[in-house]
Amino acid sequence: MYKTIIILFGASLIVTLLWFSGMERLYAGFLTSVTNKVLNVGSDHTHIKLEKQNEELIFRVHTLIDGRKGSYPQAAQSLLLPLVIILSWLVVLFYSLPRKAAFKQSFADVSIFLGFQIFFMILLASYYNSNLARYFFHLMLESFYILAIIIIIKDSLKHPEIWSRRYVDDTLSVRY
Repeated sequence: MYKTIIILFGASLIVTLLWFSGMERLYAGFLTSVTNKVLNVGSDHTHIKLEKQNEELIFRVHTLIDGRKGSYPQAAQSLLLPLVIILSWLVVLFYSLPRKAAFKQSFADVSIFLGFQIFFMILLASYYNSNLARYFFHLMLESFYILAIIIIIKDSLKHPEIWSRRYVDDTLSVRY
């Protein structure tokens, strides 16, 4: 268990360093691109651009608001930073689980997390056009840290061997 905690801590440090060295901007661009592809299926009027304002990344939504073109910003950090938790957790999964199980679980975890983030970005794009979208947007606004913790708890319950010793010594068992 101590090794797992040390690996989680070390992975968190490394991922955080990579994150602030440019990985944040790459992921923000990826998330913006995927969301724009989804938005283009339904409408040509709405798109999201990634911008830097006062050294902070923001998503700027360009859309029609009450029949007129308009735009509004949303800070990106509270949406993006929880991915650091997920990526650090994936390192623990690959340390603790067999390779095939770790790949399968990692794919599921990242898919769930990415799906929620894309859904959030769609809500952001619809903020001024739907009261329901506005309600769910505010409901989800600071929930990505909680989602990351829920994913870790889910994986821990599904694979209790993550927190147990990696190699079990059964030399004390006696056969009769």
